[in-house]
Amino acid sequence: MTQTSPRHNGNGAANGSAKTPIQPEETELVLVSPDEETGTQLPSQKQVRAQAFDQPVILQQTSLWSKLVVGGIIGVTSAVLLWAAVARIEEAVPATGKLEPGDRVQEIQAPVGGVVQEILVEEGERVRQGQVLIRFDPTAAAAQRRSLEQVRDSYLAENQFYRSALSGISLEPSNQPQSIPPEMRALLTNRATLASETALFRAQVYGGNGSFSDEERIRLSASQLEAQSRAAAAQLEVAQLQQQLIQTQEQLSTARQTLAIDEGILRDIEPLAEQGALSRIQMLRQRQQMMDRRAEVNRLTLEQQRLSLAVDQARQRLSNTVATTSTDLLARVADNEKRIADIDSQINRAIVDNERRIAEINSQLSQTELTLKYQELRAPIDGVVFDLKARGIGFVANTSEPILKVVPTDNLLAEVYITNKDIGFVSEGLPVDVRIDSFPFSEFGDIKGEVVNIGEDALPPDQIYPFYRFPAKIRLDSQTLKVNGREIPLQSGMAVTANIITRDRTVLSIFTDLFSRRIESIKTVR
Repeated sequence: MTQTSPRHNGNGAANGSAKTPIQPEETELVLVSPDEETGTQLPSQKQVRAQAFDQPVILQQTSLWSKLVVGGIIGVTSAVLLWAAVARIEEAVPATGKLEPGDRVQEIQAPVGGVVQEILVEEGERVRQGQVLIRFDPTAAAAQRRSLEQVRDSYLAENQFYRSALSGISLEPSNQPQSIPPEMRALLTNRATLASETALFRAQVYGGNGSFSDEERIRLSASQLEAQSRAAAAQLEVAQLQQQLIQTQEQLSTARQTLAIDEGILRDIEPLAEQGALSRIQMLRQRQQMMDRRAEVNRLTLEQQRLSLAVDQARQRLSNTVATTSTDLLARVADNEKRIADIDSQINRAIVDNERRIAEINSQLSQTELTLKYQELRAPIDGVVFDLKARGIGFVANTSEPILKVVPTDNLLAEVYITNKDIGFVSEGLPVDVRIDSFPFSEFGDIKGEVVNIGEDALPPDQIYPFYRFPAKIRLDSQTLKVNGREIPLQSGMAVTANIITRDRTVLSIFTDLFSRRIESIKTVR
C-alpha cells in the first residue's frame, strides 16, 4: 500500500512536500463480463470476493491549459449563444413547378380552309409578332373572286342600262348587255316604241318636231298631213255650204223683189179686170205668176234656212274633227303612258333584284377578300412555334383544329405548388428565389421574383402530386439567365424550384423550435 499526500495551494491546502496517508477501506467488488465502460473481458464470470487493498490518491493543482480550455469552451459557447440570439436568417418555403407563359398559349387556326403552299417556320423556332408562318394556295380563292366580280359587273351593267332606259335615253340594241334576259329585252323594246309613239302624239297635239329619228319624223309628218287633210275637207265643206247659202240668199232677194212687183201688178190689174177693161184671163195669169213667185220665195227661204243650218253643222264638224284628233291622240298618249308605267314597274323590280344580288355578291367578295388576306398565316405574338401539325406542302388545313401553337416567351411566370402545411405564411408580394433545375444553382445562381397570385383553394392529390397543394404564380425579374457570359432566354416548360421567403428568424429560435418539437413528440409517445 502506497501513501500519498495532497499538494496544498496557497489557500491553505497542503503543499507538494506534505503527504497525508489515506486509510484503505475494505471493499467488496462484483465483477461482470464484459465491462460496460472499458469493454475489457474479466478473467472470470463468477462472483468473487476481492481482498481489501490500499489505493493511493494524489491531489494535484489544475494546470493553466485546462483553465484556458474550459474558459475557451465557455466563451465560445456564450458567443455562439449570443450570436444565435441576435443573428437573423431568412425562412423560406420550398415549392416546385415549371415555367409557364404569362399570356395564354396562342392556338393558331386557319381562318379559312385551304391547302398549304409554303411552310416558313419549324418546330421550336422563335417568331416575332406579324411574321408569316404559313402560306396557303390562293388559286381557288382568286378564281372565285374573278367569277364574282364578273357576275357583279354584269348586274351593274344591267342596272345602268335599265336606268338609262327609264330616263328616256335612247340606246342602240347593240349596246345592250348580253346578260339581259330575253323577256327584259322585249319589255325594253316595247317601252322604247311606246315612248317614241307618245312623243309623236304629243308633237301632233302640241306641235314641234323634237329630236326624232328620220322614221319618226316621217310618221309624224304623215299623221300631221292626215289630220290636216281631215280638217281641210271639213273646211271645204263649210265653204261650199257658205257659197250655196250666199247664192240662195241672192236668189231669195231677187225672188222677193219679183214677188213684190208681181203683187203690185196684180193689185193694179184687178180693178181693171173688174171693170172689164182687162180680160179676166190676164188677171188670173198675173195672179198665178205672183203665187209662183211667192212659192219660189218660200222655197228659197227654206233653202236659206237649210243651208244656214248646214253651214253651222259643217263648222261644228270641222271643230269636232280637230278636237277629235287631239282627244284621240291624248287618249292614246295616256294609254301609252300607262303601259310605260307598267313596264317601268317591272324594270324597277328587276333593278331592285339586281341590287340585292349585287349586295350578296359584295358580301361574298368581302369574304373572298378576307380569304385571300388569310392566305398568309401570321404570328399573333412573339413566341416559340409549338405543335406544328403541317409537316409539308399540300397539307389540308381545317378551320376547326389548330394548325400550330405559339408559346409566349416575353412574359414567363413560374407556376409552383405549395404544400398545405407551408401555405400559412405565404402571401402575395413575398420575394422569391427561383432556381432553374436545368442550370445548377451553385454555378449559375438564381432569379429573383415575387409572388403575384395564390390559388383560393387547394388542389386534390393526383399521380404527379400525391398531396394537397395550392397553386401559386411567381413573376420573374428577369426572363434570361447568364450562362458563360451570355444571356440565355428562359423557355416555357423548364422545371424550377422556388424558395419563397416568408420571414426573418433568429438562429436561436430555430433551435428552440426544434427542441419544442422534440418535447412535443415525447408527449405523444405511448
